[in-house]
Amino acid sequence: MNNLNWSRCPYVVIDVEGNGQEPHDLIEIATVQIIDRQVQPAKSWGVRPLRPIVDRVISIHGITNEMAAAFEPWSANANEILAEMEGRVVVGHNVGVDARVIARTEQDWRPLALIDTLALAKHVLPGRKEYSLRALVSDLLPDSAGWNQHRAADDALVTACLFIRLASMLEEKIDLTFLTLAQIARAGGDTYLKSQQGSLF
Repeated sequence: MNNLNWSRCPYVVIDVEGNGQEPHDLIEIATVQIIDRQVQPAKSWGVRPLRPIVDRVISIHGITNEMAAAFEPWSANANEILAEMEGRVVVGHNVGVDARVIARTEQDWRPLALIDTLALAKHVLPGRKEYSLRALVSDLLPDSAGWNQHRAADDALVTACLFIRLASMLEEKIDLTFLTLAQIARAGGDTYLKSQQGSLF
């Protein structure tokens, strides 16, 4: 797979929302498959957390403790969620944060590989003042600027579109194989993330 054109590899974009505790409990997760550069519909699941959602993050994503109490526990949908990610390269914006929350919830989870659109954006667009998802979407995907930020399905969808846009911009300059993309946009360098990466490289 390493020498394939980046667009021929299997990707799944993820986004999670947490309860604001330390460390976070997962309360919402979304996946978006990318097939031949085409963004597929988002799938999302609520996850009943083990601890309450703190007020600070309720004001960000709008998921209340009353809403979360009606969610099913992780175990109810774990197989379906993990199947969405199985055998696919996992993409996200600052994806290490999402990976930590998932791995804390599902301790045996080992992604095939992690690709960070934040790292990719810094390589493709050096010198910007801001690399937040909102800023990048506003500049590169103006048709998506009104999305419902901080809900997992919407964030995963715009991240998928951003990933394709950034990779396509980079492809105009270089022969972009998956290995090159992974070297540029590999998530983080800390011990945890290295332990979570798969064996593709």
